[in-house]
Amino acid sequence: MPLYEYECKNCASQFELLRARNAQEPPICPVCGQTEVVRVMSSFRGRLATNSGSLRSIAGTSSCAGCSATSCAACRN
Repeated sequence: MPLYEYECKNCASQFELLRARNAQEPPICPVCGQTEVVRVMSSFRGRLATNSGSLRSIAGTSSCAGCSATSCAACRN
């Protein structure tokens, strides 16, 4: 089940939800309870094992892929 990131149009809080791809019900903001939310772009970071057994870091295509901030407002790129 994918993890999606959302931002509430009512209170501007950002949150994550595990949701089925075919979920019919709208996501609900955990702060204010509104359903007027938009899905925001998110990046990923992971590690892959190479043939030699060492680990190699991989990241999404976003320039902020290595950023640990919870908001792109903190990005310095």
